[in-house]
Amino acid sequence: MKKIFLFLIILITAISLALGIQFEKKEKYNLVLEIDSNKSLKQSLAVLPNADSLLFKLYLKYRNGGRNIKAGYYEISGNYNIRELISILESGKSKMFKFTIIEGSTVKNVIDKLVSENRGKRENFYQALKEISFPYPTPNGNFEGYFYPETYFISEKASEKYILETFLKEFLKKFPEENYNDKEEFYQKLILASIIEREAAVEYEKPLMASVFYNRIEKNMYLAADSTVNFVFNYEKKRIYYKDLEVDSPYNTYKNKGLPPAPIANPTVSSVEATYNPAKTDYLFFVTKGGGEHFFSKTYKEHIDFQNQQLKEKEKKK
Repeated sequence: MKKIFLFLIILITAISLALGIQFEKKEKYNLVLEIDSNKSLKQSLAVLPNADSLLFKLYLKYRNGGRNIKAGYYEISGNYNIRELISILESGKSKMFKFTIIEGSTVKNVIDKLVSENRGKRENFYQALKEISFPYPTPNGNFEGYFYPETYFISEKASEKYILETFLKEFLKKFPEENYNDKEEFYQKLILASIIEREAAVEYEKPLMASVFYNRIEKNMYLAADSTVNFVFNYEKKRIYYKDLEVDSPYNTYKNKGLPPAPIANPTVSSVEATYNPAKTDYLFFVTKGGGEHFFSKTYKEHIDFQNQQLKEKEKKK
């Protein structure tokens, strides 16, 4: 009997030591984990590579079934054992927030959204822009065009300056400064790309739009882009009327030839690429034909005829 008892003690000790070693074994993580309060904890943890292991489940049960884990986004980067990983999720450390910059949004749009979500003070964001050093042109401290459209996961404790630097670092990943020796040329392309970003709804039309704008510049014509006028109104107008085209602003490309003085939005890579690789066309005009697509034409007559045809079709449907 004593031998059996001694054997059980040895067996339990051995199992405990083995489990202890396994609990201390570190795994490498590099992911953003969302603990969603609207989902079961099992669903949120499913993305972890060891979430289905018996060891993980046993330890989670030991730690009150995971009821102390806090909801939110966590940047899990580094080597952690199960105990350390669960401790991070329980403590709320490395907690992140999710923030998305929409294609074609402006710096003002982005900062307004950050302020509305209590991610910092407006004055601190604008002060940070005065302090940030950047390799591309920022005339008069204008960072329009450089907040790259993307979904970001940022530390809850990040300062206003750190948040903005995160956006700018992403821009530099997409457009490394060493790839663009002529920074002023790049800036002019960025300005045009921002117009294309606001005008195009489908990707394949971006090079076509670039060709239209280049052709108009070559012929010393006004760019006549509604988006540049709407920028003056902070994109608050759902439709641009003829009276709006009279607004006095260097951004009004109906009254000023050439490109506006700075970008009118934050464009994506594909919009910038379109400015470097425009389609080869003789198009000088484009107008929406519904569904996000546009009708491209070489002459003003074609342009007007198409619009008149659209009006007739609308009248028939009434």
